[in-house]
This record gives sequence, structure tokens and C-alpha cells, in this order.
Amino acid sequence: MSLYSAMRSGVSGMAAQSSRLAAISDNISNSQTVGYKRAAVDFSTLVTSPGARSTYTASGVQSTTHYKVQQDGTILGTGSTTDMAISGDGFFVVGNKSSGTPEYSLTRAGSFLPDESGFLRNNAGQYLEAWKLNPDGTLPNVSTARFDDLQSVNIGNLVYGGSKTTTMNFSGNLPAQAAAGDSFTTSPTFYDPLGNALDLSLTWTKGATPNEWTLTATGPAGYTVGGAPLTLTFAATGPNAGKPVDGAGLPLDPMPGITVTSPATPTADSFTMSLGNLTQLNGDYVPTVTRDGAKVGQVTSVDIDDGGKLWVLYDNGARQALYQIPVATVTNPDGLVAQDGNTFVLGSDTGTLTLGPGKQGGAGTVVGGALEQSNVDIATELVSLIETQRAYSSNATLVRTTDELVEETTRLKR
Repeated sequence: MSLYSAMRSGVSGMAAQSSRLAAISDNISNSQTVGYKRAAVDFSTLVTSPGARSTYTASGVQSTTHYKVQQDGTILGTGSTTDMAISGDGFFVVGNKSSGTPEYSLTRAGSFLPDESGFLRNNAGQYLEAWKLNPDGTLPNVSTARFDDLQSVNIGNLVYGGSKTTTMNFSGNLPAQAAAGDSFTTSPTFYDPLGNALDLSLTWTKGATPNEWTLTATGPAGYTVGGAPLTLTFAATGPNAGKPVDGAGLPLDPMPGITVTSPATPTADSFTMSLGNLTQLNGDYVPTVTRDGAKVGQVTSVDIDDGGKLWVLYDNGARQALYQIPVATVTNPDGLVAQDGNTFVLGSDTGTLTLGPGKQGGAGTVVGGALEQSNVDIATELVSLIETQRAYSSNATLVRTTDELVEETTRLKR
């Protein structure tokens, strides 16, 4: 009977509009959720076997829900160095465990903060996954089609071991107007193999002979200094005026240096301080000392470049690349299956998974210190809400009217 099919059609319409209302509700409630992708409901017609031409049997409607995964939200800066967003295609990979065998999922929500152990986690408690780089900052041989080689990112309790000084250079100006016996002292710092900071004392003294200077050097306790004291003569006139010269008045070449040797392992821990651009001109004593090496450092902040490489910055000025955060791309993002925590897992219609650095192979650019906002437009959702309300009311009216007609038909038998 067509009346009953009409009632069923109205009920299916109410169910379909209920699904749309639920999607709108989720969209509005998640309008401020970082990386949220808008849910949309599509309707399609249900068709039953056709009856006689003189009658029409209503079939109704069914709804299908999907997410606007490929529609990007606005990227806004946050000032937090562990926040990140993707401009373009791709997802971050997160896991539900920091160790063991995690279950992986994909997300566009890049709000991560270190927990008590230093692992980067999002608001849903999921861990950011990445490839650990080699000590020299290069990427090891990893799989770009599976999650197997990923591990949870940890930036806690990291110490930069420091590096010993292997070379030092002294340059500067010695005051030509200084009187005999005047001295000028500089105490540059160098580092031993353990990253300890030590001082080397350098003293320049004006000699009784015009334009002659003597360099004396003293190392820390136990250290020996070879090549000092060292006496240099500077030209007072001619084309080499103000420069160190040899006995023939020619520019001193090569420039001499001093060797600083550790009492522990003399061969391995010694370094040479060379003399660079050295002058004797009328003016101030202006020393410039450069050297390599660094003290032991603690992590101060992290930096994420546009390719997704995570750099750790230490308080001694050192910078080290620790992780490569992969950008995951799939053939059909709309085939991903939504999960709790604003994440997606691979589905049967997702297609091929590819992991790789940002800006490569179609993957988007990683933006550090920023977050992708929800792609929900409140005005659009409110308009859809009104449309859904009216459509639901119309279907309810259809059910109510059909019910009255059925009752009227039933009364005909009385």
C-alpha cells in the first residue's frame, strides 16, 4: 500500500536529517578544535522494485557521512616551538604508546607538548612518531611505506656532550703608542674533552727595543705551553708598516703559534693557537680570539624546519638534528576512517601510504610554531542547521499526515 511506503519514506527522511543534524552538532562543537575536519552528510535515493504504472511506491532516502579531509583549515602561529602544522597534503603520525608496539594513526592536529618523561604528546595523549636520525644528522635506511621504523619523539634529559678545542686563533691590534714595559692580558676560554671550560692567559708586553712585543702564555694547572715566550718585531715604516716582519723586513710567513698540551693525553688533547691578522698601530688594544669546541649543554628549545626535521638547541649554542618527522600521504584521504582524538586510520579505500620528509613527493610543508585550525565555517553550519530543522519538520509532517490517512482508511471498514 502506497500510504505505508509514504510513511516509511518519511521515517527514513527523519533518520537522514537526524544524521545531518548530528554532523552539524559535531562541527559546531569542534569549531575550535585544532586540525578538526568538517563532517558532511550526503543523501541518496532508495529505489524499490517498480510496481504498476498506476501506483507509486515511495522508497525513501539514505544518508552517508564523510569528512572534508582535503579541505585545509587556516594556519595560525602559536609561539610554541613544539607546535606544528602542515601546509598542503599530508598528516602527522601518532601512536598510542611511547614504547612497545603502538597502534598508529594519522592526524592534522599538531599541538604537542613534552610530558614528564620528555615525550611529545597531544591533547588526546597520543605520541608524535618520527624517524631517529644518525648522530651526523643523516636519515638512516627506513621504510617509507610502513610505520615499522618510527619511534616516539623524546626531547627530555638530552645533554650535549661538549667537544674539545682543537684549534684557536688570536688576531688584533697592539697599541703602537705603548711605552716599554706596558703589558696587555687576555684570557680566552677553551674546552677539554669532557666539555669543561678552561682559561688560557695571554700577555703581550712592549719591549725596550722599538716595535718589539713579547707574548707569554700560561695554561691551567698541569697544562704545558710550548712556543712561548714568543717575540715579534713590527715594521714601523714602508709598505709593511704595522705588520710583523722577519729580520730582513719582509712579512713574517708563516706566522708562529703556541701549543697547549693537556697533562692527561698530550697527543690527543693538545691544540695550537695560531697568530692571525696581527698589527701594531696607534690605537687601542683590540684582541679577537676564535676557537672551536663547546661546553656541556642542556636543551633550551627545539626548532622544526619546513621539511619536518626536528632540531634541538642547547644552552651552549650547539644545534643538533635528532628526528625526521615524516609527512604521511595517502592516495585517497577521503577513504580514511575517523577515530577518537581527531585522528584517522587507514581504511579499505585509502589507497597507498607514503611516508617522507615535507616538501617531497607531493607532501605538504611543515610549519613549526603554528597550528592548523578547524575547517568549520560557523555561518555555513548555522544555515545548514535551519535547513535541517525545516526538512526534519517536513518529514515529520509527512509521517503525521500519512498516519491520519491510514486512520481514515481504517475507519472505512466500520
